[in-house]
Order: sequence, then structure tokens, then C-alpha cells
Amino acid sequence: MEQQVSFEHVLSMMKGALLKLRPRSSAFIDIREKYGLLRKNAHKWSSWHRAKTAPGIKRPARKHFNFGSILRLRTFAFIIAGTVLLVVYINNLLTINSLSRENERLRERIGVNKSINAAFELELQELAAIHNISEKAEKMGLRAKMTPAVNIGTK
Repeated sequence: MEQQVSFEHVLSMMKGALLKLRPRSSAFIDIREKYGLLRKNAHKWSSWHRAKTAPGIKRPARKHFNFGSILRLRTFAFIIAGTVLLVVYINNLLTINSLSRENERLRERIGVNKSINAAFELELQELAAIHNISEKAEKMGLRAKMTPAVNIGTK
């Protein structure tokens, strides 16, 4: 014996099974349940939902944002102080970054100057060598003495 089951009946059974599995909190209440558009399973609504939609019970009034608290002088003073601190902090960061860049430039210049100084010292040592001096002296017509030098002074 086969029973004919309508598609709507199967869907309602599946929905009922899913409703039993899900947690019951205000975040998960179906919008149709919330506004009383479902006729079936009305007796299974949570006590929260029944208390909220039951006739004769007033809903709590919505609290509106109090703009008076923003307009107080103390609030503006805090905002201005925070803004000043933020501006000083950003200025310090920018100053530190510029000083860091300048420091790197100076380090590079010091490195270049050290290498130039090393090259000059090497050239000075080559020019100060004795055979370079004697060659230059011969070109100028000077000759080295054959007699050794005499030291004048007391021993």
C-alpha cells in the first residue's frame, strides 16, 4: 500500500526537524515566526517570542542616542587633547624618518671620504719612497753624497 505524500508535507516535516536542531535565540528566529505569520507549530515558540508578541505587554521603548553627552565641553577637550597628541606623535615619526635619511647620507659621504683618504695615503707613500726621491733629485741635477752623514751633537 503506497501512500501519496505531498511535496509541501515533506518540506514542512524537514523544516520541523531542522527547527528542532537549531538553537533557540533571538538571532535565529525566522522572520515569519517573529511576526506571527506561521500557523503551524505556534505552540512551540519560545517563551521569549511569546512574551515579546503577546497582546497587552508593552515593548520597552527604544533608547535614543544622547547627543547632549557629545556636546559637552569636556568631550571636546578630550578630542582636542587626543588630536594634539596624535599630531605630535606623527610629527615625531616624520622627524625621526628624515633624521634617519640624513644619517644614511652622511654615512655614505664618510665612506667615500675614507676611501679617498686611503687612496691619497697610498699615493703619498709611493711618492715618499727613497728611490722616487733620488730619481727626482737626479733629474734636477742633484747627486747623492758618497760620504756618510755626520751627526753633530753630544752623546
